[in-house]
Amino acid sequence: MHRALVLVAFLAPMLALAQDWLYLTYPGDTFTSIGKRYLKDWRDWSQVMRHNRIASDRVLPANTRIRIPVALMRTQPAPAVVTHVAGNVRVRSADGAFRPLAEGDRLSGGETVVTGPRSFASIRLADGSTINQPPSSRLAFERLAAYGDTGMVATTLDLQEGRLEARAAPQLAPAGGMQVKTPVAVAGLRGTEFRLNLGEDGKTLRGEVLTGAVAVAAQRREVVLNAGQGTLTQAGSPPQPARALLPPPDAQGLPTRIETLPIRFAWTATAPARAWRVQIAADAQFTRVLLEELTERPEIHWEHALPDGSYVLRLRAVDADGLEGRNRDHPFELDLRPLPPIPSAPAPGSRSHDGEVRFAWAMPEEAQGFLLQVAPVADFSREVQESRLPAVNSHAQRFLPGIWHWRMASLDERGRQRAWGPVQSFEVRPLPEAPPLGEARIEAGRVWLNWLPVAGAVHYELELAKDADFTSPLQRQRLDTTRAGLELKPGRYFWRVRALEADGQAGTPSRASPVVLPPAAPSALQARIEGNDLILHWQGEAVSYRVELAADAAFSRIVQRADSAVAQARLPRPEPGHYWLRVVAVGDDAVESTPSAPLALEVRRLVPWWMLPFFMLPFI
Repeated sequence: MHRALVLVAFLAPMLALAQDWLYLTYPGDTFTSIGKRYLKDWRDWSQVMRHNRIASDRVLPANTRIRIPVALMRTQPAPAVVTHVAGNVRVRSADGAFRPLAEGDRLSGGETVVTGPRSFASIRLADGSTINQPPSSRLAFERLAAYGDTGMVATTLDLQEGRLEARAAPQLAPAGGMQVKTPVAVAGLRGTEFRLNLGEDGKTLRGEVLTGAVAVAAQRREVVLNAGQGTLTQAGSPPQPARALLPPPDAQGLPTRIETLPIRFAWTATAPARAWRVQIAADAQFTRVLLEELTERPEIHWEHALPDGSYVLRLRAVDADGLEGRNRDHPFELDLRPLPPIPSAPAPGSRSHDGEVRFAWAMPEEAQGFLLQVAPVADFSREVQESRLPAVNSHAQRFLPGIWHWRMASLDERGRQRAWGPVQSFEVRPLPEAPPLGEARIEAGRVWLNWLPVAGAVHYELELAKDADFTSPLQRQRLDTTRAGLELKPGRYFWRVRALEADGQAGTPSRASPVVLPPAAPSALQARIEGNDLILHWQGEAVSYRVELAADAAFSRIVQRADSAVAQARLPRPEPGHYWLRVVAVGDDAVESTPSAPLALEVRRLVPWWMLPFFMLPFI
């Protein structure tokens, strides 16, 4: 990948010197002893001697300045130490797999550190420089080296994604310093506080100087940045002219003590800020960053419950080009615990039918008791019912119909009420009553059912079954009226109705009411006597029939009774006399119709053939 060169260096006269380290001799020093102490190959002491135009390796006078070429000097690893990790931070060695990064880990060079969203890492270099790696960043530690005990430490980093905040310790020339490479630029830091932000496209680098001074060079053009200035560099282009960073936001009105969640801050928006970066750290040096957010509104809140203690809020404005301004640090105290209990019942917006309400919650640490308030208004300005409870996790109470609002707070070891938790609501509303049923009316084989309306009902549900327990309903239908017409086969049924609310909640069903639909009465009854049989025919549609022969028109004296599966029957010829016949249709569930119209019948005595007149014999 092509890397445009942007050299950012601490502006000090010593950088203009050649690449020599100046050594001030002590009594008894010789070039040989100096070589054994500082050179990669101690035998190169002769080169150092010639470089300083000294003819022999004699004891050097004390306080003599000796120039030693950096290229000849011995180096050794200068491990960095991980001082802070928050969230998901991983590290991978040059030839290994990623693993979680932990505080106290040492980096010797060749490692890559990746921070996930809402994750942070802080690393202290051997020279005391600090590196803060914000969320969603990838940083490779290419070189971590020290030049013996000279105090010179050379660090080379590769910012591959995201952002970097560095506080570089003052370095001894000419070899000490920190270099940060990116796909767009190379930044060298020496004794300055600096921020780098590589755009998401990997083609834009933003740099901001907070203390000290740096020079930015690219495409043969150099821009000097003093403290409080920044620049923007596009890949393949020279850096833009230095511009002033936006001033720190006003801290007036920011709270110094927070006792309730969420952690909330609001400030005054001033042009030309288009956004603000907000951070919270556990130390004033911001080496232990815990929370960070970029917001386009002049306010921020976190639901995250940090441990109680002292913290520092850092706030800075962001201009239209994404350059971040100077910091405003604001210390504050967090005193949240014990936290409010986390409610689990009743669920928000839930409903109780009988007025019995059970409150339940998760027990927060350090809570010694709880305060429960319930009121008919959300601001708890009137008719507040308050219960002081021990360290339990549930409580039951009965309420009248209506909408109720409730909240809870924990009590500390001294019985003091702490912050209120969220306000939630529930409703006490009985289910609709069972609708009073009217009489079933049968018209032309159609059954009409009706009932009275009840309060709270939007719809009604009608059920029809063969049994009074409704174990297997035959029909279930939703109606918008209090009347229903059903076409049913003859038989015995049960029906009931329940009211439905707008959300489909069903009330108590009415009592089971029977309805009997008899089959049609048989018609066209005919009878004749054939020998010793009485033969009957009629019309009808039924499962079966019952034939009755009575000696009186009131059918109080039944002479014969017979069942038939078809619309005809054969009975024994009754004794001579006057009779009345009728047929009853029997349907499902043994439901009987009204009897057919009675048919009068006269049975005469039979005359023997030998007593008949002679002229009637041919007709026998």
